[in-house]
Amino acid sequence: MIANKIQVQSKEDGALLLECSWQLCQSPPATGKSWQSIDILFEGLSSLDSAIGGLDENIVLVDHEQPKRVLAPAALGSAKAFKFLLQCLGAANKPPGRRCLVKLIIPQQQGQIVRADVIPLRMRDSQYVEETVSFAEPLQSYNPVSIAALRNNLEAIFSAATAGLMLRSNAEDLGNAIEALSLAVESELENRLALDWISSEPVRRRTLVLVEGSRAHPENGGTGPGIYLAAAALGIDMVVLDNQGHWLEGPKYAHWRKAFIPIRLTDPPEADFAKRIVESVKSYGAPVDGIVTFCDSYVVQVAQAAQELGLQMGPPDALRVATDKYLTSVFAGHQAYRASSPEEAFDIASKNQLPYPLIIKPCTGWSSEGVFRVDSIDNLVTAARSIDTSRHGSEFVIEKYCEGPEVDANFVLLDGELLFFEACDDFPKTADSNGLHSGSLNTFVELSSVYPSALPSREIDVLRDGFLETLLKLGLRNGVMHLEGRVEYSSVTYRTQDGVLDLHANEAGPGGPEPVAWLIEINPRPLGMTGSHIIESTYGIDYWGLAMLIAAGDEARARSLSRPFKHGAQYTCVMVFIPADYPSSCQGIFDSDDICAELRARRPDLAKQISRCACLVKRGQKVPHPSSGVNSFLAYFNVFSRAGRTEALKLADEVRQEVRFSFL
Repeated sequence: MIANKIQVQSKEDGALLLECSWQLCQSPPATGKSWQSIDILFEGLSSLDSAIGGLDENIVLVDHEQPKRVLAPAALGSAKAFKFLLQCLGAANKPPGRRCLVKLIIPQQQGQIVRADVIPLRMRDSQYVEETVSFAEPLQSYNPVSIAALRNNLEAIFSAATAGLMLRSNAEDLGNAIEALSLAVESELENRLALDWISSEPVRRRTLVLVEGSRAHPENGGTGPGIYLAAAALGIDMVVLDNQGHWLEGPKYAHWRKAFIPIRLTDPPEADFAKRIVESVKSYGAPVDGIVTFCDSYVVQVAQAAQELGLQMGPPDALRVATDKYLTSVFAGHQAYRASSPEEAFDIASKNQLPYPLIIKPCTGWSSEGVFRVDSIDNLVTAARSIDTSRHGSEFVIEKYCEGPEVDANFVLLDGELLFFEACDDFPKTADSNGLHSGSLNTFVELSSVYPSALPSREIDVLRDGFLETLLKLGLRNGVMHLEGRVEYSSVTYRTQDGVLDLHANEAGPGGPEPVAWLIEINPRPLGMTGSHIIESTYGIDYWGLAMLIAAGDEARARSLSRPFKHGAQYTCVMVFIPADYPSSCQGIFDSDDICAELRARRPDLAKQISRCACLVKRGQKVPHPSSGVNSFLAYFNVFSRAGRTEALKLADEVRQEVRFSFL
């Protein structure tokens, strides 16, 4: 191995900021792979106490083969590669003498990258990687590069690479662990990059119309970044239709969309909404590849507009059934009733002698708002009066309460073919009858979801096959579908054992009825952004990106990016929801700062087990009590464990107990 020197100097006065040595290590062969990695070891030699990492420094190479020279960002192929090199040099000098091992990924297949950030996306939460940076531009083309021809040329190596990985090491001096760490990461890469991430077929930019561009501002936790950053990485130009004055219309986020077309959006939509969508798309004046909405309220009208525009989308009648919980229940074969007042609900329950417990829920509700379990006729009337009709309309469903374990089941469909499926366990909610959770909550507020599901494999098969049959029978053959349901007559139930609540075999034992998939609702879109994030890190699948690719008719890339890690879920992950359960004597004014940041700072040991988290409210904000039927989460934490489900559940409980907040 040949060691060379590299310096970082101030552009302002030429002062030396730091100096490192760098040398190539023996990298694993690329046999049978579409990529090759090259390992570079940086070692700090000297450093001033100065921050580096931007583009305001000079990188000076001092090697054995060429004269001393200053590198411009273009010499490394891109500004992103230049900045990554600065990060690596800085890491090797904290403190000076520390070693930093870096792995660069060099494509060995001719074609275009299917998604610019595919490698960081797939490497999230790798236990061996500190940071992953993509150097690629959307749809960038690559040709095979002879690794031998790169030799000891740092510029050529970085220019050929599509991404860089800064490896994690606890030791200040890697010593003899360099080869072991490199091989561990190589194994991780083979698992995580088990997809066709370089397309041998030509890939072109697509244009997608999005109706309703995300109501919440990105600074307030909206879905915008998940949608528009994914679209940018995929090379999809977004034409957004939304109300005048929407945050995307202004200059700050103009780079997230190709065009913004004002259109009047109301909830529920007005009678001529589909016609106005058609007019707006035609006014754009250029071809588009597809149209989509992620707002359930508009999906039927958008589908009607798609038909008139000759664009692919699900049948309007099928989507009308999927977005109306009464029609969904009837289609699934449930004995369901529709009412629009407490008095009508009373009459239905009395005349039909409905057995309790029952569920009532708005026909067009969301996020479990207005969903109540009722155990008597008095509870039924009270619950019906509690539905916020200004948010969800006056119509609601009455049907039986299924006591089986609840699940979320997500499907990626392309022309009726199942490309990807996964299921998670929705732990007992606040209104479930078994009294497993204490508190003043009495509605179906989410508490925890665990990925992947621990249901017996035959019950997961029953869910997958039963729900897939329903989707196809309904006519929903394309897109990302988020279904919620339960397993009736499940062989497992929730029970606390050794202080941990989890699924365990029924004490009654085998011999009962066969398990049945009980459908609660169909959402013809990805699950919420927080839920999609947990799928992204657990399996390497981005539902929002896939939904846009399928809507834009890009079948080849949808197939490629629907492939999970070769070895399945990388860990058990628990989404911990923090509901606003405050005493009724409070005004409901949130009186804390960012509760996620506070916990991570106070408990760095727990922070290491948190993939993502977010505080959803701000100090001084009025927060509705969950008993009002309004979704009122304070925060969420995605807590993971590689040791197994039990440890993940214990960590999740500890995170919930450690959260600190107050109300006025």
